[in-house]
Amino acid sequence: MVSKLLIILLAFTVQTGAEADSAEAQDTLSISADQDFPISLEQDLSDSLFFGLDELETEIVTNEQLTDDDRIIYIRDQWKFMAGDNRAWAAAGYDDSGWDIISTNLTSADLSFLEWDGIGWFRKDLMVEPELRGKPVALIVDRHLGASEVYLNGEKILELGEFSIYPEEVETYSSGEPPVIVFSGDSLQTIAVRFINPDYEQTNELLGNSGFRFLLGDWEHHRSGTYNFAIFWTGSNLFYIGILLAFSLIHFLIFFFYPVEKRNLYFSLFVLGIVLVSYLLYRIEMSRFTIDVMEYYRIMMMAEVMVLVLAARFTHSLDPESSGFYSNIVLLAGLAVTALIAIFPGTLIFLRDITIFLLLIEILRSLFMILYRRKSGVWILGSGVLIFVLGLIVSILINFEVIDGSVSFVNMGASGALIFSMSIYLSREFAATQKKLENKLLELRQMSQRALKQEKISKEREIEKRLLEAENERKSNELEEARALQLSMLPKKMPETENFDLAVFMQTATEVGGDYYDYSVDQDGSVVLALGDATGHGMKAGIMVAAAKSYFHSLVHETDTLTMLKRMSAGLKNLNMKLMYMGLILVHCKKNKLEIAVAGMPPILHYNSKTQTVNRITLKGLPLGGKAKFPYKMEDLKVEKGDVLLMMSDGLPELFNADREMLGIERVEEVLQSSNGYSAGDIVTQLKQRAESWSGGHSPHDDITMMVLKVQKCL
Repeated sequence: MVSKLLIILLAFTVQTGAEADSAEAQDTLSISADQDFPISLEQDLSDSLFFGLDELETEIVTNEQLTDDDRIIYIRDQWKFMAGDNRAWAAAGYDDSGWDIISTNLTSADLSFLEWDGIGWFRKDLMVEPELRGKPVALIVDRHLGASEVYLNGEKILELGEFSIYPEEVETYSSGEPPVIVFSGDSLQTIAVRFINPDYEQTNELLGNSGFRFLLGDWEHHRSGTYNFAIFWTGSNLFYIGILLAFSLIHFLIFFFYPVEKRNLYFSLFVLGIVLVSYLLYRIEMSRFTIDVMEYYRIMMMAEVMVLVLAARFTHSLDPESSGFYSNIVLLAGLAVTALIAIFPGTLIFLRDITIFLLLIEILRSLFMILYRRKSGVWILGSGVLIFVLGLIVSILINFEVIDGSVSFVNMGASGALIFSMSIYLSREFAATQKKLENKLLELRQMSQRALKQEKISKEREIEKRLLEAENERKSNELEEARALQLSMLPKKMPETENFDLAVFMQTATEVGGDYYDYSVDQDGSVVLALGDATGHGMKAGIMVAAAKSYFHSLVHETDTLTMLKRMSAGLKNLNMKLMYMGLILVHCKKNKLEIAVAGMPPILHYNSKTQTVNRITLKGLPLGGKAKFPYKMEDLKVEKGDVLLMMSDGLPELFNADREMLGIERVEEVLQSSNGYSAGDIVTQLKQRAESWSGGHSPHDDITMMVLKVQKCL
């Protein structure tokens, strides 16, 4: 019972006491290796070790012993034994008083006191009451690890397996149906068993015994009970194994189609291992402790370790914080122990037990860590573990007859609940992963749609940009042509006169500037100078400049200075260019007299060479193109040799530096103040240098135009 209970605890499967449960269901009972007998285990063991008995009492077999529910007559396993082989030992009257008394189980303790090479004879006398004589009685083979011939009163009545004195020709007994014997008319019956186990060393090492055990029972009852048990046990195991295989296949297919979820693979292999253990337990139970059990036990020892290794691997995969290296070490250690057990199955049982204990501790540790971290859905796994533990407790109580119940069904239900909870947990995790993937896919689609929309917008903007660039290029070309046209309309150089030294400089802020300068020389030698500044820049400013130039040359010699300003203002106003105006300075130079008229321009600076001072000439007036009849003013200025007159647009004094400070008229005056002895061109150069140093080489924000007149000769 203890060994089978250990299998329950370690392999999560059905305990091998199920034949008793199935027999109860069919109102029949069959005997298993763990059945409790009227003879205690301690007495059984002590008798097997007691070789000094001189006499073995004859057991009495009565019909009343069959009145119990199990319909079994329990025969003590202490028989007389003699190693070797002699057919004469089968005779009913043979004197066996010198034989040893030993347990037919041939345990390790028994064999330690025997010199046995695998073949020997057992004898036992029974006193059979008349009610049992002359009718079939079942010989219940509770254990049989070899082949034997059974003699009743000197006559061979049964051969269990195929007996041979040659070990290689022996075929061990493996039938499950109880054979029948019929006692003769005498009360005293002698049963002799000629027994051989050529593999006694292996069976003793692996199973702990090498012999047999016989009981008697009601033949009809046990024949039908054996049949019913085989049907029930086979059906229930096939059903249970089928369910496990379905779980294993489903999760393997999930892994096959979604290899990222490796825990489905570990769970599938774990369940497949339980299937193997369940099948081995089924085969062990159906073999009824014949020699076939030995190979099943050998495989079982390896399977138990591997099932728990896979269980540990599975629980590690449930914990995202578990170390993969540590999990691999556990796997390799389990494989190494399994390999050693395969090579040395009998001598390394202790290693298997230690490994199983450590693996159970590791599985419980992993489950505890998962529960401790309170991972989502872990309550499902915890519920399955709780049901499984409760099932183990109930199984233990049933085995110790504290409560009534079916151990098989309890363990099937408990292990099934554990596997079912694990499957639900994995399915829930898989569904959650799929849901996350769907959400991510939805987000990706939305992002893709936004990206496509953005790409469409970007392409539209790119097209617009290219169209705009093309349009700008076209306009730039047009403006460049307009600028070239504008510059072509400006004088290439200033006139050279006997009285005046003239120099001019203009820098536009855009392709087509709004500044304008011009001159006209009359027949009498007088010179009219013009310097203007149209509001704004670009094409409209260029049109204003062109119109102003046209008016200037049309009116310069026909009217006086003030009349020309008024007529030009009226003409520009008629152009109907909204918010476009023209500032203008007109200087009519007649020998040493200058007539100055200003319309919306900065002050004119006059350097007096005699006093070496700079004076501002400020004449306030609206720009041209505004009020039709504005009363412009004019000022006459007499100049001397060396005097300098500076006319400029507002782009020069309003030039900014890096600190957003304007150059200002004062700094222009400083340059002019130091212009004594310089030509008009030199003065322009100094003003240009001052402007460039002030702006730091940056392009101006407004057009800059300056015109310098220096008096060379005074008439």
